[in-house]
Order: sequence, then structure tokens, then C-alpha cells
Amino acid sequence: MAINESKNSKATRKYVEVEEWVLNYSLKKQPVIAVGKKGRANNELYDARGLAIYDPYQLVYIANLGHCCIQVVTFEGNFVTNFGQDILKDPCGIAVTEDHVFVTDLSHNALFQFCDFKLARAGLKGSAEGKLCRPRGLCKDYNGDVYVADSNNNRVSVFSEELKFLNSLGTQELRFPVDVKVILNSILVLDWNPHCVHFYSRSGHLINSCISQEMHGMVWYPYFFCLDPAGNILITDYYRHDIKILSPSGELIHTIGKKGYRRGELIYPLGICISQLGTIFVLSNKDNVLQIF
Repeated sequence: MAINESKNSKATRKYVEVEEWVLNYSLKKQPVIAVGKKGRANNELYDARGLAIYDPYQLVYIANLGHCCIQVVTFEGNFVTNFGQDILKDPCGIAVTEDHVFVTDLSHNALFQFCDFKLARAGLKGSAEGKLCRPRGLCKDYNGDVYVADSNNNRVSVFSEELKFLNSLGTQELRFPVDVKVILNSILVLDWNPHCVHFYSRSGHLINSCISQEMHGMVWYPYFFCLDPAGNILITDYYRHDIKILSPSGELIHTIGKKGYRRGELIYPLGICISQLGTIFVLSNKDNVLQIF
């Protein structure tokens, strides 16, 4: 993935929060834990997609499509609980905070908010403001606003913590956004086609784009992504069966995994997260396994 030559890479760096943080990704060849198998029991996965972690409690939240629920396990892979079975139909993206769990549902064309025993919903199928069509990845920023990759509407829709529609961005540039992340000075949007990352200012102005170079073996059909504390971008590459790690300016740093069913190998990877200490969590969709590097 290379920077679009029409923009200067310095412009991208300006809009990425970078901390003094170093992780040697070349050492992450084998997972320390690989858990799960296909099934409908509490400790099994079935077509799991997005995931999120909550570092303070060391919990992993998994959007488990086959169970129509959110499944919660520890960082060691032990089952804790599940919820949403009577509400969710096609859960995809997930974001977790201290008080809330936000989930997108592809079939309901909705954003759900779970909070203790309360449930809220935003979105109905449509293209008007506040409506959604096949929403996927999402995130919450430090102001409490929720950003949703509104895939079939070719935009990112923004809602308040109370799920009131606020605004949208990317309507001129995005073609099929699948995930979004917000950091201090920027909004990053992963676009499935043409396989790139767009960098926006907080006001929604496009700053730069990282364009995939498929012929050189770069990202081909990205699905979800996350950011490490240094601003590096970790992308699950669905059809290349690996994780691509890019610098904040879009240069390829390292690749983790390859196609296969053994430990350290991936089959159609989807959800991905990284902890504050650098532990990587990734879902291998075809074999229904959560691998922890």
C-alpha cells in the first residue's frame, strides 16, 4: 500500500497521533493462544466477524453471527458470557467502552447500544440522513460520538452516545467503507474497494489516501483494522489470509500469517484488535478460531 502521489506523506503524519512505542512485529510468528472451533456451544464460534477488547478487564467481545449474539471471553480465551440473542440477527462490527457495547447489524441495518439492562437503536434501512444500509465496522471517539462505516451508503455516519444522528463524511470519496477508527487529530476509514485507507481531519476534510498496489502483493480486500499506540495500522487481508502492518504514513512494515489451518496461519481473517501491551487478537473466520499473538 503506497501513498497517493498527489498528496505529501507529511500531511498524513500530521493527522496521526504518534507515541513513543516500539513493537517488533517480526517476533509475532506463532500465537500464544488459539481457541475456538465451529459449533454452537458457549465456548465455540460460528462465522464470527468483528471483535473488540476491553483492556482494563482483559475481555474480548466477539460478534458471533452463527449464534446471533455477542460472545465474551477472557484474554486467555475462557468463556465468560454472551448476550443479544433475542435482538441481534447479523452482528458485524463492535465497539466497547466502560459503560456501553455498540454493535452494527447487517440484516437489521442498525446500530445497537447495550448498556446494563437497557437497549437503544439507531438506523433503519435507507439512504437518508440517520438511516443505515449494511453497516459494518465502527468506533467511539473520546467525545462519546460513534462513527459507523455505512457500507452500502458509501459514507461514514456519526451518532451521539445517545444514538442521535449528527453528520456524515466521505460521501464524495468512499466507495465501500468497511471500518473506521478515530484518533486525536484524524479519522481513518478503510475502504474495501479500491482497497485503501483514507485519512480525514476531524472536520471531515479528506487529507490523504493510501492506495493498495495489488500487483505487488499488498492489501487485497481489507476487512477490519486497528491501530497500535504508535499509529501503525493493522489490517486483516481477507483474500490474502494475513495481517498487513503499515506505518502511520502507509508503508508496509510487516506481515503476519499465511493461508492455512495450523497455528499462526489464517483462513479469511476478519476482526482484529491490539491491546495496550501489543497483544494482537484476530479471528480466523473459516476455521472459527480466535488467535492471540
